[in-house]
Amino acid sequence: MAKRGGFGLWLGALALLVLAGVAVPYGVLAGGQGWAVAGFWGAFGLAVIVLIALGIRGWRDA
Repeated sequence: MAKRGGFGLWLGALALLVLAGVAVPYGVLAGGQGWAVAGFWGAFGLAVIVLIALGIRGWRDA
């Protein structure tokens, strides 16, 4: 089985995204404007989609 590079970077980005998903809306944006919270969740969702796409781009059927 060949070892793919970049997994550690991808996993680190995932950890930061999860941390941001908790810290930003419940910390930084707590009590803020509704549009700011909605904008964050929109950007968060887009970042999740991009991260998943980057994670599966090298998958191949055996």
